[in-house]
Amino acid sequence: MKLLLLIYSGSSPDRVTELLDRLPVEGYTEIDRATARGGRAGGWAPAPGRESTVLFTLVRAEDVLTITQAVGAEAKRLPEGERLHLAVLPVETVV
Repeated sequence: MKLLLLIYSGSSPDRVTELLDRLPVEGYTEIDRATARGGRAGGWAPAPGRESTVLFTLVRAEDVLTITQAVGAEAKRLPEGERLHLAVLPVETVV
């Protein structure tokens, strides 16, 4: 299993949830109106003070490539000023 963390900054968070609904993602948690503080860790964190939508989900490791390719393609299609970032984290235990 892998934990996917998506951070979207823009006016249409539905575009991300609609994307996830088309992918091998069984469910996800969405946190609206998240705000960042401090610097931009690794250059991918949302700008401080700007509201973002944070989504996270557990997926099978074999589905990660399909999902990351789709998220990357969607990120390239975003209007200027909007951002979509994805982090993939290992999961050791699921209870």
